[in-house]
Amino acid sequence: MADLTPPSARSGIVLALGLVALLQLVPLLQGVQTVRRLQARVTGQAEQRLGAVRPQLTVALARGGQAAWAAAAAIAVGQGAAAEVDVLDSSGRVVFSQPASAPVAHRLAPAQGERLARAGALILTVQDGGRVRTLSYLPLAADPGHVIRLSAPAGDLEDELRERKHAFTLQLVSLAVLAAAALLVLRRERQPEAGGALQVYEQAMERLRDHGEEVEARHEVERRRMEDRIREREAMARAGELTSGIVHEVRNGLGTIVGYARMLERAGPTGDPRAAAQAIVAECGTLEQVVRRFSDFVRLEQLALGPVDLSQLLRRVVCREQRAHERVETRLVGLDAPVPLAADEGLLERALENVVRNALQAAEAGGGHVAVEARRGQGRLEIAVEDDGPGLAADHPGEIRPFYSTRRGGLGLGLPLARKIVLLHGGSILLQPRSPRGLRVTVELPDTGA
Repeated sequence: MADLTPPSARSGIVLALGLVALLQLVPLLQGVQTVRRLQARVTGQAEQRLGAVRPQLTVALARGGQAAWAAAAAIAVGQGAAAEVDVLDSSGRVVFSQPASAPVAHRLAPAQGERLARAGALILTVQDGGRVRTLSYLPLAADPGHVIRLSAPAGDLEDELRERKHAFTLQLVSLAVLAAAALLVLRRERQPEAGGALQVYEQAMERLRDHGEEVEARHEVERRRMEDRIREREAMARAGELTSGIVHEVRNGLGTIVGYARMLERAGPTGDPRAAAQAIVAECGTLEQVVRRFSDFVRLEQLALGPVDLSQLLRRVVCREQRAHERVETRLVGLDAPVPLAADEGLLERALENVVRNALQAAEAGGGHVAVEARRGQGRLEIAVEDDGPGLAADHPGEIRPFYSTRRGGLGLGLPLARKIVLLHGGSILLQPRSPRGLRVTVELPDTGA
């Protein structure tokens, strides 16, 4: 049977296949741009790390020789500027490594050597097999002809390149399928049944659609994997910060206990052990408080939402907390009428009492003032607690961190606990310095009762 598909229809099918092929090239180009942007970001981060540690490296390398190289390597690895450090001679041969040589093979090209000599530093991203590293080269003035190379892993870029390689392979296969379909349409002179070219086109489109769904599913899996990695890193960083804080607190308490125990040991039969024993009991109580507060902070809370009058809750918190800070004058704003919302009343009260207590303690030294205000706006409830205390210290990180406290004897867990509870309610908490002095803590919550 003759091919019943007219030439114009065949030409249209070929043009459609060509258009789809061009559209397939778009994600390839986008992938190249993504890799370039990520590469630039990784290189910029390496430049920042090198800039932070370079003055110390210059001092360590001034003496020259392997002892100086070892000292510089210890500085670079210890401060996170590198995972591996190599020293290369004029021929590119590695003559020193600590703690190991870089796992990627790279030799400076003549043009790169000229750039290094001209700029005094050269930073590259190098891929060798499945490994990607940022390599930072510095010339050694005390050892002519030698350069030191700092190598650091580029995990995000490595993952992106691996993913792009798989996507590139699949897209090449799709382009090959489209090309084969176009050739079949152009060369087919006889067709077993009418509409054969259209069937080829439909099959190609089905394969393309299946491929698109597969790529989309893989991208979704990769996106979730990257989000999980980010959350895991944040959790690890937070755990490290918490561990460092509690170790510091417990070490101080144990030091005090050991000191008083030695006093008891030396007191002998003529000494009065009562004061030392009381001090030990008091310090054990302090340690018990540290552990309890830490347990409260890391406990996984479950919200039990119910109707809450925020106005009544704040008045209750302020009245209770001010009994211990009678010198501070407290002013309530916007709390005359009920302010309903849905929240876990017990947890929210604990969070707000930490915020109010923090303000009262800050203002107490000078017999100062505290203002507590609640207002509605744009689907949010805003609670502002202001004091005229000393405000944020010069070295304050500007964000709420566990175990950071400027108050003598403070554990630094009050505001972090408040932040944890506010975040559970879908809100946020912000610290802002006041002029000329003092601090404003703003708690925002969803206006579920409006």
